[in-house]
Amino acid sequence: MEDEIKGYQFETCFGMGNCPHCVISSDIIAKNLEDILRNRDLKSFLKKRTGGSLKMHHELRVSISDCPSACSRPQIADIGLIGACIPHITDNYCNSCEACIETCKEDAISLNNDRPAIDNKKCLYCGQCIDVCPNGVLMKGKTGYRIQLGGKLGRHPRLAEEIPGIFEPDDVVNIVEKCLDYYQMHNKKGERFGEILVNKGRGKTLDDIFRYLLLHFI
Repeated sequence: MEDEIKGYQFETCFGMGNCPHCVISSDIIAKNLEDILRNRDLKSFLKKRTGGSLKMHHELRVSISDCPSACSRPQIADIGLIGACIPHITDNYCNSCEACIETCKEDAISLNNDRPAIDNKKCLYCGQCIDVCPNGVLMKGKTGYRIQLGGKLGRHPRLAEEIPGIFEPDDVVNIVEKCLDYYQMHNKKGERFGEILVNKGRGKTLDDIFRYLLLHFI
């Protein structure tokens, strides 16, 4: 098994050319991130930390999905990226056709004074409402990635936790590098990133952990 281990696993979804739901193309950022992972030589790093033979569950997992459908399962990766686009409400005339309301699977859109209103607590920033708006009332706003950290399966599975905000590709690369710095600095026995976040954050809220990461590493 150890001959097959690289020290990391990297997964992407179908991408812009094959999926009608893509919000952003990850082709360039995927290449940059895989180069970063390869250059870290995580196999040698983990072998030193574990002090024995490596197994698949030791590998760091990074996953990119170009839309919130998340086919590549970023929610259970150590570092997961999900494509996102914030709908921007313009001043264009709205004919109250409700196409955006019918399209939204999250019930995040309603009409307020004959204008669309978006509930950001429900919106997953998939951009599908933008595609069906006939008058351009809804247009693309900020486009980038949601970043999730610390997901894993195994004996003690956990879903990744999300850093608040939507980040542009260049910022994402920098953030991932800083997260890898943190992961390697605090990895003692081959722990997964989520275990490190939990152990370092005992007695702290999730927001405290992310503020620490953002302040010192991101």
